[in-house]
Amino acid sequence: MDSKKLATIQSFKGLIAAPFTAFKPNGELNGDIFPKYVDHLVSHGVTGVFVNGTTGEGLSLTVEERKLVAEGWVAAAKNKLELVIIQVGANCVKDAQELSKHAEKIGATGIASLPPLFYKYQTHDHLIAYFKKLADVAPTLPLMLYHIPSYSGVEIQLAEFMPKARQAIPNFCGAKFTSTEVRDLLNCHRLPGEPFKLLSGFDEVLLPCLASGVTAAVGASYNFMAPTSLRILEALKKGDLEKARIVQNQVLEAVLTIAKHGQGIACFKAAMNILGPLDVGQPRVPLVPLSPDALENLKKDLKELKAKEIL
Repeated sequence: MDSKKLATIQSFKGLIAAPFTAFKPNGELNGDIFPKYVDHLVSHGVTGVFVNGTTGEGLSLTVEERKLVAEGWVAAAKNKLELVIIQVGANCVKDAQELSKHAEKIGATGIASLPPLFYKYQTHDHLIAYFKKLADVAPTLPLMLYHIPSYSGVEIQLAEFMPKARQAIPNFCGAKFTSTEVRDLLNCHRLPGEPFKLLSGFDEVLLPCLASGVTAAVGASYNFMAPTSLRILEALKKGDLEKARIVQNQVLEAVLTIAKHGQGIACFKAAMNILGPLDVGQPRVPLVPLSPDALENLKKDLKELKAKEIL
């Protein structure tokens, strides 16, 4: 494994955007957006990206499209972002291996993978066998589990799974923790030996995750309201827990306000387009765009959030 890349991931602190995949009006990828997108994120204080995950509609893309998106982010991020993690999970392990090899070839910092979503694991050994297939073809890249049971339907106690995974897979280094099971998160921090890297995955519970010992977070809202969440980190550095609570409640208000207008990713993508300066297009089926009425109501709500200085 590339020790430098592992060190980059292990030492990373701050916010990692889960970028939207931009589509043209005809539904094809917008391959021209990456440099502007990176500049936008950097201007908002974001220093990493988690590509082709839930927010990026990774499972709605073909393997070739996922490669193009990964290439676009790695190229645009050079000398501007600290890390680019590529989500390579697929129900077909051959596809996941192809994406893993590709991520290693193009110079990604690391890879993460959803567990198989249809033929779900029966034991830890089954899931480890899947991850080992990815590690075998991309041995230099740090490998993480993308833990998001609310979408994947795969329930697992990370504190039990991760030590077994590391024992079998030398480059396994942690997980993107998109769960509200804080007890499991706390148990992960209590594990002996070299700490696992845990990335908080729910924007609206960033503060509790930071309090547990997490130092980095991945989120959809960081595409357009990272400065707000950064105020949580800044308040904690100063020991101002009350300010951190206030800002976390503001983030929660924004997330709930935006998400109430339809399917979550479609709502956040619409918010990104409204707030600018980028147009990331519409979501791809099976996700559908907001209705005209919902879009107008979202615009009004975003205006109110701006007036409250939450956005």
